[in-house]
Amino acid sequence: MFGPMSDQPHPGRPPVLVDAERAIRWTTDVFMTCGMDRADAEVVAVQLASDDLRGVMSHGLIRVSNYVQRLQTRAIDPRGRPEVVERHGGTAVVDGQNAMGQVVAAYAMGVCLDLAADCGSGSVAVRHSNHFGTCAHFAQMAVARDMIGMAATVSAGNIMAPWGAIEALLGNNPFGIAVPTATHPPLVLDISFSVAAGGKILLAAKRGDPLPSDWAIGPDGLPETEAARAAGNLLVRPVGDHKGYGLALMVAVMSALLPNAAFGREVRNMRTDFEQAQNVGHWFHAIDVKCFSDPKDFRERVDRAIDAMHSARRGPGVERILVPGELEAEVEERRRREGIPYPEALRSELNALGHSLAVGPLDDSG
Repeated sequence: MFGPMSDQPHPGRPPVLVDAERAIRWTTDVFMTCGMDRADAEVVAVQLASDDLRGVMSHGLIRVSNYVQRLQTRAIDPRGRPEVVERHGGTAVVDGQNAMGQVVAAYAMGVCLDLAADCGSGSVAVRHSNHFGTCAHFAQMAVARDMIGMAATVSAGNIMAPWGAIEALLGNNPFGIAVPTATHPPLVLDISFSVAAGGKILLAAKRGDPLPSDWAIGPDGLPETEAARAAGNLLVRPVGDHKGYGLALMVAVMSALLPNAAFGREVRNMRTDFEQAQNVGHWFHAIDVKCFSDPKDFRERVDRAIDAMHSARRGPGVERILVPGELEAEVEERRRREGIPYPEALRSELNALGHSLAVGPLDDSG
C-alpha cells in the first residue's frame, strides 16, 4: 500500500518544511520551463504536492527530476493533448498522445465521470500515456460527484518478476478506489501489488535507509537490503507471493492489454530510457451511486461501516483501528498547517534543479 512516510527526522539531518502552495507554484514553474503550458503544468504539480501532503512521498516531488529529464529529451510530449478515439455506450478509449501521465489521467477520469453520469457507470481504458503518480489522486475525483471512483495503471517500468522467476516482466501495477462518505474523510484504498512501492525504495536510497528484508530481491533471487543497490536494479517482491503476482497481472490485462498499451518486454523503463515514448496504459471506472441507492443514505451507511471498523475489539498493543485513507487524511491536515517535510538530500536535488532551470530554489534556505 502507498502509506505515509514517517515525519520523524534523521539524527543530524532535519527535514526542511515547505508550504504546499509554494511546492505547487515552484513545480509548476519547473514544468513550464520544459515546454508545458501553465494549466497542464499545474495539473502535474498539484498531484505531486498532494501526494507529499498525504505522506505518500514516494510519488511526490521526488519524481520531478525524472519527469524533467523525460520532458527535455521529448520522451514525453509537453504539449500532448489526450483525446477520445473510441466510445461505445458507457465505455471509451483515450489516446494520451504521449502527454504527461497526470494530464492524461485527469482528462480520462473526467470522461469516465461524464459517462457514469449518463449511463450509471463509466469505464475508460487509456494508451500512449506516461507515469501518473498515485491512483488515489484520480479515483478521488469521483467523490465530489457522489460516485465511487477506481483507477489502475501498469507501472512505468517492470519491477516485479512472475512468481518463482527472477526476470522483471511486470510492474507492481497499482489500483485505487475512492468512496464518498458523510462526515468521515473519503474511504480511499490505494495499493500496489508489491510488498513496498518502488518509489519507497528510491526514497530510502536518498535517505540512506536500509530496506526490510522482504521488500526487494537481487538478481540472484536473494533478499536485498541495501537501498542504493536495490534502486539501481529494482526487483520488488509481490505481496502475498503468488497472489500479488496474479493481481498485478490482472491489472495489466485491464490497463495494458485492453487498450493496446505496452506490456511485458515492450515496457520501457522511465528511470533509464529517456529517448523512447513509453505507451503506458491506464484504466478508470466510475459508479454513480444514485443509480443504486440514495446518495445521502449511502454516504451515511459508509460512515456507519467506518464506525463499526473503529469499534472493533483491538489486539494487544493496538491503539486504534484505521480504515483506508484515514491516516493519509490526518497527515494532510497536519502538513497543510506545518508544511511538507522534505529530506535534505531531496531538497538539495530540487534546489539544484531549480537553479539550473532559472526558477530558483524550492525553499528559501536553498
